[in-house]
Amino acid sequence: MASVKAIMNCIGVETSGTRSLLFSLFGFIRGRVPPEADTTVTAQVSLLQLVRDLQGQHIHINVIRVGFDSMTGTTLDAAFANLDYSIYRIRNIYRPQSLGIGRVEHYFIDQADANGRDNIGSDDEANALWNEWSVQNDGLDVFVVLSISGFLGLSPVEGTCDKSDKDDGSLGGHITRPPEGLSRTFAHEVGHFLGLDHNHGDGDCPTTTAGQNRLMAQTGCAISLRNSVNLTNTEGVDMRDHCSVKSGC
Repeated sequence: MASVKAIMNCIGVETSGTRSLLFSLFGFIRGRVPPEADTTVTAQVSLLQLVRDLQGQHIHINVIRVGFDSMTGTTLDAAFANLDYSIYRIRNIYRPQSLGIGRVEHYFIDQADANGRDNIGSDDEANALWNEWSVQNDGLDVFVVLSISGFLGLSPVEGTCDKSDKDDGSLGGHITRPPEGLSRTFAHEVGHFLGLDHNHGDGDCPTTTAGQNRLMAQTGCAISLRNSVNLTNTEGVDMRDHCSVKSGC
């Protein structure tokens, strides 16, 4: 099995000097495992499992927080924990379909520079956010803002790998949502970017329990924010075929 250093080099994580694996490899901005939203469960991560994930196909993610400089103290720490929970959950949601989460990098846009994009009120504003900002690497740009009005998140279906294109990013949610809500929306919107549409089109909710328990059911159709996160094998194939997906390390 490849060494941890070899895996880090493979996904483009700096290995010189002292490194926190929970920050550098797992992508937790606070450098520790986030608390579970369900207090009866203890969140756990496995270095061996992560290495195995990265030996298979995987994607890199740029988490871009917008306007978070308006928060301080415990409010900011709770926001960071919410982001970390989204990273923790997307790994667990995508793993059954043999798609790992590789390099996770964190970026920020200050309120002063956000041009009002920290509070999103329309699809046009969401599109403007990822058109105005991007990270010039091979990761998916997923923005998390302070608030969204009228919807929960937005993404092009089968986003592009061309960072100069209009469909080069997604809006993963707003930070004031509870952890289960934000994490489901985050994974749902990344699913859209990787080529998945809603499993019920743009109309009514699925009529079956299995359909309502799918990740690509809209949140209003989901039976449970925590448990309605299933992906089909066909969806897994479609996701792994996206241009952003990397071969195993």
